[in-house]
Parts: sequence; structure tokens; C-alpha cells
Amino acid sequence: MTYPQDPRAAVTALAGSVAPYLLGVRHHSPALAAAVPALLDACGAEVVCVELPADFQPWLLHLAAPGTVAPVALAGAGANGRLGFYPFADFSPELAAVRWARERGAEVVCCDLPMSDPRWTAEGPLPSGDTRTAVAEEVPVAAAVSFGNALAAAGTGRDGDDLWDRCVEVLAPGSTPEAIRRAALGVGWALRSDAEASGGTPALDLAREAHMRGTIARAGLDGRRVAAVVGAFHAPALTDTVHPDASATAPGALVPGTGSAAPDRRPGPKHPDVVTSLVPYAFDLLDSRSGYPAGIRDPRWQQAVFRAGGDPAQVRDAAARAITDVVRELRAAGHPAGTGEAAETLRMAGDLARVRGLAAPGRGEIVEALTSVMGQGEPLGRGRALAKALEVVLVGTDRGRIAPGTPRSGLGPCVEAEVAALRLPGPEDPAAREVRLDPLRSDLDGRREVLLQRLAVCGAGYGEAVAVAGTGDGSALTTRWRVTWAPAVPVRLDLAGMRGVTPALAAEGTLRETFRRETADGGPTCALVLAALGAAARCDLPALVSERLADAEVLFPASATLPELLGALDLLEALCRGHLPGTTPDTRRAAAGLADDLLEAAVRSLPGLAGSDRPEDTAALVELASRAGEHRLGLRMDDALASLARTGSPLVQGAALAARVLLDLDDATVLGARTAGWIDTATSPEARQALSRRLGGLLGGAAALLQSAPTALDPLLDRIDTLTDQGFLDRLPALRGGFDTLTPAGRDRLLHTVTERLGDRPDLSLTASPRLLALWTAADAAGRATVQALGLPTGTDAVRAKTTGSHAAPALGEQPPAAPARPATTAAATLADGPRLTPTDRWRLLLGRETDKLPQNARRYAHALDELYGAGRGEGSRRTSAARAVPRVRAAAGRPPSRRPATGPRSWRRCSGPRSARRCWPAPPTRAAATSWPNSTPPRSGRRWTC
Repeated sequence: MTYPQDPRAAVTALAGSVAPYLLGVRHHSPALAAAVPALLDACGAEVVCVELPADFQPWLLHLAAPGTVAPVALAGAGANGRLGFYPFADFSPELAAVRWARERGAEVVCCDLPMSDPRWTAEGPLPSGDTRTAVAEEVPVAAAVSFGNALAAAGTGRDGDDLWDRCVEVLAPGSTPEAIRRAALGVGWALRSDAEASGGTPALDLAREAHMRGTIARAGLDGRRVAAVVGAFHAPALTDTVHPDASATAPGALVPGTGSAAPDRRPGPKHPDVVTSLVPYAFDLLDSRSGYPAGIRDPRWQQAVFRAGGDPAQVRDAAARAITDVVRELRAAGHPAGTGEAAETLRMAGDLARVRGLAAPGRGEIVEALTSVMGQGEPLGRGRALAKALEVVLVGTDRGRIAPGTPRSGLGPCVEAEVAALRLPGPEDPAAREVRLDPLRSDLDGRREVLLQRLAVCGAGYGEAVAVAGTGDGSALTTRWRVTWAPAVPVRLDLAGMRGVTPALAAEGTLRETFRRETADGGPTCALVLAALGAAARCDLPALVSERLADAEVLFPASATLPELLGALDLLEALCRGHLPGTTPDTRRAAAGLADDLLEAAVRSLPGLAGSDRPEDTAALVELASRAGEHRLGLRMDDALASLARTGSPLVQGAALAARVLLDLDDATVLGARTAGWIDTATSPEARQALSRRLGGLLGGAAALLQSAPTALDPLLDRIDTLTDQGFLDRLPALRGGFDTLTPAGRDRLLHTVTERLGDRPDLSLTASPRLLALWTAADAAGRATVQALGLPTGTDAVRAKTTGSHAAPALGEQPPAAPARPATTAAATLADGPRLTPTDRWRLLLGRETDKLPQNARRYAHALDELYGAGRGEGSRRTSAARAVPRVRAAAGRPPSRRPATGPRSWRRCSGPRSARRCWPAPPTRAAATSWPNSTPPRSGRRWTC
């Protein structure tokens, strides 16, 4: 097409068009929305053509209904995958035109290309969203003469300024409706001219405009006056002054000089069906920063400008209210702000408007004044609080609703149809059901899994994931869900429907909004990107997966910790193998390349673990060693692991030693010898604490080695066996703390291995000759006869007399001997009177297993250790049925249930009742005080204390 190069002449020609009467708009424009009724009254339109796909024609009646409260949205989804979303607010000119037509009895026609037309995707798939042209977003390639750049320079001149806002919106207060219309047509003509001069208009826009011309021509065939409410960018293409070779031969185009439409003689193809709906919407989704491409900044402020109706005084009042609300939000957040700051901000906004020749301050002037006065030059701290206050005040969270009687549509019916097709519980069968899915082997299960993940992201409350354990260290490939169609599900679906009318759209909208909000709160963190990437993949959203992969490529190599890097590697491996649905060949290649980079970054991050005292880091170190073995990176890690084993914190030293053994950089013999050396040097409280941490780091990755490698376990067995009782009890709390890293089931397995190695049974093998054994037996018999002849106790009688201290009764009239003073009891003394702790009993104590097989004088140590460390976590940590049956047995025997918990910490219970009946429950020893056990007897439950 060709246009006059004189801007004034071009705008005059566009404004003077009668067939059709042109209203060039931006699809969210408070200035034009307020002026549309007066402009349509002035032109006397009998037919109003609005830029909407023809598929939405049946919804216009409900859109204009008095009970419909904006914001609302028209949405469509085609069988060809085409998706469209068209939000409306009170300040949308098209909605104002539809409402005017209803009040005046005029006809409204949707004149845009139907969504089912294949030309929408002829040049490749388009992103879902509003396909109406937003002239503020049009950025043409630089041309020889750029009218758009000239208009932008005439405003504030700042980079990134909203061209439409500076040329139309801020100039509208105090202007006539016709002046606003001409300004809007001028902006559209400038952008169109720049596009024509720098490469031409896209083919899709030309096809849409040809369809618009045909629809407008047919609407005016009987002489009715037609008004076209279309994007300002398209307005120059809808007049009857068009270049012949550009559009005269296009079907539906106006034939120059006739005013009629060229007939469409092409065979009419069968287009796929389109499902349309009218759903409520929200201001926070209408904001352009939410991801909506044709959105507008600060919808709540735009609503206030629309209500002002172009009156400068009312716009100034709206600005004063907005500034006051910002001050209120700042004060609520704990920042100082008051009437002085509010008055100064309003004064500055008004001054900026006057300097720029504006009748009232616009959005830009208000934001500048607030930033200068309230922000005080702080990008963080107060500046971040100001940004949150501006989001509340200028963006808002207003919600729309559809009129009563409107046909039900949107996300709810779509979900009901999908759950019925997938044979899941729905409105007709709401009973709860537990399903186990195998999405990698069954296409039906795959579609079920994707739907359940999408509904979970939307917060529909339909399905609850049940944990499934994998085999060994692998992750489970099947999933379990507990699904039910509860009464709250339809309500939650209506709420989630504001973000999309299909489960895919709603899930994508929810994930985008969640990511945007969390990014605004604390910046894009590695954990946030990783969670968003996994959710997008599980919901089968390839476009969103590509975006989050791009974020991960920038963020992870530079700032991720080792656990985060390994978590990302697990997720990327699942993407590369196709275990998650939201992948394409391109994303799988990108994931594979990123995985290589992250593995390199993980190896480089090893020196940074030297001072770590977090179990998560040590577990990640061992996991990295396993991955490095698969990728043959052991030699590259040799120096770093050797340095960590020498100079790292005790926890890291143990994990580094385990990693070196796993990578075959050290032999298992070194592990056993090093562990035995740690036990030997644990002679002080600090050394024993270091022993506990080293064992915790070591066992986090090398527990299996102790069970399978004799060379690793034998030195440890020897060292535990050769310690004296005093030396063993000195180290017992530290040893138990280190082995507490293992799960209860893991300690059971290790104890089984130890008892097999030690031989927990009498050694019945006889190596002496029968003759020598006979001599020994005769000597034993002679010794026993001699002891009995002297009247001395023998056998069990001797043990009982020694332990009870019993003596012969005194003669009648004699004074009984005075009881000797009881010496201070130590841990070693409590065992001095009994047999020495066997190696197996020692292992039972330090592993906290099979305590019922311990001798009576050692059980209180096991009890105290259980009080200190608990029963353990992970596999095998649940109490057995026998333990759960104890309260029932006590009750059946007529005894009250015990007040003491089976495991776990206790606190002091205050004494009550008569002094003779008082009973105190002692608190367990702290970990720091555990090293003092050798010098004092550990507390025994049920001991009677003097209060």
C-alpha cells in the first residue's frame, strides 16, 4: 500500500473516511474508551465492526450484558493447537463500543480472521495470547524517515517510553473526543509507514486486514453506516484508497472505485472447530508485566483515569488518591512516610506535568515523583518496599465476573470433559480413588499424569500425589495419586480459569505468575529456577521449559551451590532421557549441553566445601563422586578431594575420604586405618566431637563399604575390641553420634555384618589334646573340692555374695557392722563388678540396636543414648507393632499407661504430692555434656530424687 508522506494530510484523510468511520485504538486505552460513546454518537453508526475473530460472535451479547463486570476475557482453543486470549476492561475501547451498541440497538460484528483459519499458523506457530495489535508494542525496524521515532522524541525523549501513552493518553485530559481520535490515528499511521518503509507488513497482518475489509464491505452493502473499531496500526489499510497490486485481487478486498467486495471464489476448506468461552479476569493478569503481551501498565490507575472521563481536575484527584494510598502501604510495611511526603510528591508530579505541557499528571509523572520523593534513591530496602506498594496501588487485584445466565464455559467444562475421557473421577463419579500411573509405558497414563500435574499447579485440589520410593538410589518411574472430585474442585477451577481456559493455559499462566512474583520478591534464585523448570516439564509446557532452561544456563554455572547443581543434573538427566513430557529435540539437546557445563561447575566448586558443616554438602560430595565415576572425572577430582581430606572440616574430611575410596583413588584399607586412627586420638571432648563429625561424613557415603569390604571393617572391629571399658565409654557418645547418620535399618544391617564377623556365639572349637583336657578337668575338680571343704561359697553363690555384699548374720547381742560409705560411682565402676563388655555388646551400644540383648548393667547406657539421639530417621524408623502394643498390654493388666515416651527427648517434670511419693523424671544429657559420662553415672528413669 502507499500512503501520503505528509503526516497532516494522512491523518486528515484517515479521519475523513466515512465508509468505514475509523476508530484506531489501542486495545486498553482509557482515553479512547471514555471518548468512544461520544464518537459513535457523532457518526451515527448503525453497524460496529470490532477487531475480534469471528468465532466470538455468539459471546458479544453476554459480553455487553449489564451483569457482566470487567475485567473479563474471551478465550478460544482450536483443534489445530491455536490458542487465543482477549481480555477486556472498562477502559477497553472495544468493550465500550459493544456496550454502546447494546444501548443504541446497533449491530456488532466481529471482523477479524477466524481462529480456525490456517493462515494464522501459515508461517509457524504463534504464541498464545491476545493477537490484536497493540500499537504501543510495535517497534519497527529503523527506516530512512521514522515517524515513530519522531513522535517518541517529541515526548519525554526517554528510552523505552510508551509511545501511545505520551502521544495519546497524557494529552487526552481536556481534549475533545475528535482530537483524541485524530491523535490515535496519527500514531497508527506513523507506525504503519515505518513498517512499510523497513521491510513491509507481515503476511498474517495483510491476510487479517483483507478479511476485515471484506467483512466491513458486506456490513455496508445495504447503505448502513459502518464504524470500524480496530487497532490503529490496521486503520490505514481499511480505507478504500489502497494500492491495486497489494490487495485489489485478495478475496474480500474492496474493489477500488466501487466500494464493494471482491467475491471469494476459492473452495471453502473445512476448518477445525474452535471452542470459545467467556471467563472472569483480573487486573494483576492484565498488567503487561504479568506476561500478557498486549497488556497495559498499572491497570488500576488506568481505571481511575477512565472514570475521570477526560476531566483534568478529576485526574489530579485520582493522582492524589493514588499517592496517598502508596504512603499508607509504606507505613504498613514499617517505613516512615506521611502527609509531608505525600504533598511533596503530588506537587512534583504536577510540576512535571506543567513543564511538559500537560493538563494533568499522567502515569509517568506520578511514578517519577514517587521514585524521587518516596524512594530516596535506594534501589533496595526502601526502594523495594516502594515497588511493592506501587504494585498494590497502581496494579491492583480487582476481579471481574460474568453476568447471571451466561452459558457455563472456561476451565471447568474443559476439565470435566478431560477427566471423563481419561476415565478419572468426575462430577458423575466423585468417589475418591487411588491410581498408580506408569506414564513412560502407557499413553493413557501419560495423559493422566500431565492432567493431574497441571491441576495440581493450578491448585484445583483434585489430586494429591502419594510418595513412591524408587529401587536403591534410583528414582521411581511410576507415580501414585489419590484423586477425588470434591465439592470445592469446581470453585477452585473457576478461580484458576482466570489464567487460562484449558488446563495447559491455566498451568502455564499460574507458573508464569508465580515465577514473576517470586522473582520480584528475591530475584531469580537457583532454587526458584529449578522448581519452575521441573514444574514446566511435568506439566508438558515445552515453551516454558525452553525459557527456564535459558534462565538456568545463565544462573546456575555462576551461583549454584553443589547440592543445587546436583539437583539440576538429576532434572536435566530426566529431560534428556525423555522421562518428563515437556521436552522437544531442541530442549533435550540444550539440556544435555547444560548438564555438561554444570558437571564442570560442580567439580570446580569442590574447594569451596572445605569449611562446610552441613550434611547436605557432604551428601552432595559423595553423590558427585558417583557421577564423576560414571563420567571418568576421578583424576580431575583427585587433588581437590585430597585437599579436603587433609584440611576440610571434620564432616567434610570424612565425606572426602569416602569419595576417594568410591573413586578408587584410595584403597579400602586406608579407610579402615584412618577410621581406627580417629578413634585412637579421641582423647578430649573436642577430639571426640570431631570423631563424631568425621564418622558422620564418612558413613554418609561409605556405609556399604563397611558391610562389604573386610579390609575397611577389620581395623574398626579391632579398635573397638581392644579399647578398655573406660576408653570405650569415653568415646561411646561420639561413636553413637557418628553412626546415627545411618538409618535404623542400615544400622541393623551393619550390626548383622559385625556379629557374623565377630561370631556372637560360644567358641566350641577345642585345640588342646584329650590328655591335656583330662588333666585340666581333674585339677578343676580338686580345686572345687578344696573350696567346699573350707566352707567357702562357690559358683552362683559366690557371685551373689560378691554383688550384694551379704555377710554372715551377727551373733545375738552384737552390733552389726557399720555400712561403709558409698564411693562416687563412675561409668567404669558400674561395670567393674560385672563381666567386661563383649565386642558385640559394644557394637549394640554404639549402633543403638538389639538393646534388649545387652546385660542389665549396660542397658541404662543404651537408654540414655536413645534419649540423646532418638530412634533414628529414615528406613526402619517406625516403631514396631510390639512397641505400639505396650500401652494396650499395660491397660489390660490394670496398670496406667506409662507417661514416658518410647524414644525422643524428655524434659523435667515438676514434683508433686507428698515428699515420700515425689518422683522426678530427669532430663536427658545434652550432647555437649555426654562426654562427662565417664565421671558420673548416667541418669536412670524412675530414680527417686530428694527435692
